[in-house]
Amino acid sequence: MLAQETTSHVSAEAFGTLAKLQQLTMEAGLSTNAKQLVFRILNRSIIYCRYDRAALWNLTGTSPRLLGVSGNMNVDKQSPLVDEWRALVSAIPHRSAAAVLSGNSFERHRSTWAGLSTKTNGLSVTWLPIKVDDRTVAGIWLERWNKGRFTDADRAQLEPLALAYAIAWRGVFCKRGPRRALTNSRKRLIGALLLVIFVLALCFVRLPLRIVAPCEVIPEDPVAVAAPLNGVIDEVLARPGRWVDAGEIVAVYDKRIALEEMNVAKEQVRIIESELQRSRVQAFDDPTARSAIALLENRLEQEKIRLRVAAYRVDKLEVVAPAAGTPMLDDPHEWRGRPVQIGQRLMMIADPRRTKLRIWLPVSDNIEFNKERPISVVLASDPRTSRSAQLRYVANHSESNKGGTPSFRAQAEWLDRQLDLKLGLQGTAVLYGEKASLGYWLLRRPLSAVRGYLGV
Repeated sequence: MLAQETTSHVSAEAFGTLAKLQQLTMEAGLSTNAKQLVFRILNRSIIYCRYDRAALWNLTGTSPRLLGVSGNMNVDKQSPLVDEWRALVSAIPHRSAAAVLSGNSFERHRSTWAGLSTKTNGLSVTWLPIKVDDRTVAGIWLERWNKGRFTDADRAQLEPLALAYAIAWRGVFCKRGPRRALTNSRKRLIGALLLVIFVLALCFVRLPLRIVAPCEVIPEDPVAVAAPLNGVIDEVLARPGRWVDAGEIVAVYDKRIALEEMNVAKEQVRIIESELQRSRVQAFDDPTARSAIALLENRLEQEKIRLRVAAYRVDKLEVVAPAAGTPMLDDPHEWRGRPVQIGQRLMMIADPRRTKLRIWLPVSDNIEFNKERPISVVLASDPRTSRSAQLRYVANHSESNKGGTPSFRAQAEWLDRQLDLKLGLQGTAVLYGEKASLGYWLLRRPLSAVRGYLGV
């Protein structure tokens, strides 16, 4: 009687296991895409055999690639745990055979296994390969924690499940058929033809090299207003953006010191002239007075020279515009009370109707330009309009632009001389070089970077 009950119990347990296997096989077979199949492999297999965590690995590449982890939809595939798993999966002795793994299975990665085992309070792993056409395309990593152990019986029980998953894997990842094979053949043929056309285009299609560089609108012939003498600026009368005529006063020095020097020089001349006149009168009766006449005449000449210098300085106390135009300066009030040296630039005067273009060419893009082809200019203030200019000058030495980047300064003139553009507008200029093959056109910068890195 006892034997009969035991046999019935075993039969019921076997029947239940078989039913679970059939259920998982049907669920896997009903998967219509890879996401569904991966989810069911990782999370539904637990009803067939208990485990604490499962990881699914794609083995079709050069190194194992994690497809997912049970109970975690958004696993970080760059985490240290994934790196440790990948090292152990790569070191499995025979990945094409199901096996119960332990620390003895990984001679060169014992420390990695020990670290995982410590985190899980004892680790036991079963490896289940998924094979398609005798080729291992994936593998299931099943873990038991807290000193739970997989046995060979568990491995034998799980092998049929791996076979069922392999059948579902073929249906999802390896869909084949006459029509699909024909479609793939056509796609491969079309791809090969496109590749040939692309290679031929790289070799024989020639395009002008194209350089895009930052640019700025600057005055064509600005005139500098320099300080005519040393002194202190009392006031700058010119205003930014307001037109001034040639000869108009644009700045005034502090006049007090210069006028005082001129008055002192006039008084000195008057005194010496008076002494000289008195000495000449006395010279008729006093021979000693005659010797003082020459000395007084020299002193008088020196004082007259000093007076002329003082008069010149007074005449220059009012700075006038050397040409008509618009002053280029920031804040005129900042100059009030500021000492200046002779020759120091106070401002620039430019005609806003006469402008040109300054271009900053990056050092890596200073190619041989086609100066006959106009430059296309797009200003940031009006990106809808493209303007044309002619390249006139490219410097033969580099300097730092406003951003501190080493660049070559270039200048261009507008083809339309009637353009009315504000000074200081910025944008981009498109310059063209000589024609080159499409391959060189595309690979010039990558080739330069690679050669610079490799030093060849």
